[in-house]
Amino acid sequence: MAGKRRLALHAALPDRYGHFDIPAATIDHRGRLVALLVEPTQLPATRTPSPVYDAVVVICDNGDIDQIPLNGLDRQFHEIDVLDDGIILGAARIERIEPTDPTLPRNIVAFDTEGHQRGAFYAGDAIAQMLTDPDGRIWISSFDETTFAFAGPDGSWSNGSGIGLARWDNLNSEPWFAFHGTVPDVDWFDCYAVNVGRTRTHACPYTKFPLVEMDADGVRSITRNSITRCVGLTVSDSTFGFFDQHRHKGKPRWAIRKGRLQDGVITETDTEELVLPDGRRSERWARGNIGRDSTLWLHENGNPGRWYRYELDG
Repeated sequence: MAGKRRLALHAALPDRYGHFDIPAATIDHRGRLVALLVEPTQLPATRTPSPVYDAVVVICDNGDIDQIPLNGLDRQFHEIDVLDDGIILGAARIERIEPTDPTLPRNIVAFDTEGHQRGAFYAGDAIAQMLTDPDGRIWISSFDETTFAFAGPDGSWSNGSGIGLARWDNLNSEPWFAFHGTVPDVDWFDCYAVNVGRTRTHACPYTKFPLVEMDADGVRSITRNSITRCVGLTVSDSTFGFFDQHRHKGKPRWAIRKGRLQDGVITETDTEELVLPDGRRSERWARGNIGRDSTLWLHENGNPGRWYRYELDG
């Protein structure tokens, strides 16, 4: 039987923001809660088309709160993180690209501290997560239904799939795709979990769930992994924590499946059931699943203003 591990309450939006919708929220590389807040009447329930609307970003650092006003947003953004002194937003779903389209939609948009747009780029459809690292690199993982438009020699667009994970070094750079350094050893149909640390990024792609280690120069290693189910990831040297959630007797269960690198393979060593700080099991699925080095942050589905923290023991 798995031992129980209480999560720590990491951050919560102040009550004065309680009336806002929160379409995007994260924990940045400094451990701050970053959230996009929108008045409920501004966004429709359906995904598209999106009206032009205003929003505010709040960055909560313990008791200190910074606000960035955003005016005239024209997409529904569900991904957010900091970038330099400002923030960056990502629209997870976009319109299908046709071969003769004159331009590509820019679904990643960055803003400075005053809310002025400072850059934008196209990142494909079906974004799973967008995280930035301390050096300003932008890592974007994708679901299995992703499409990414590539320019052909005749100037038309062709849609590729199986992107998995890509990195942009800045707002004006071309993307680097993880599959460039892993074909044919790794399938990138779906990037189930990604961990963007201070100097290294790790990912577990479907279908075989190897642990792929990367940095700014490319792929560093590919390690076989016997733990083949996860939606979040923590890393501490040769110890790993794979966040798994499943249904048990009709209710969600959260767990960390711990593994250690042994003889070139990650072998499962222990399981911890995750419970809320008061010892209760959550009755909701976990969302967020932000992994940065040995820390995982998550929130209950429907409550992105309240985040919990798990620390992997090395």
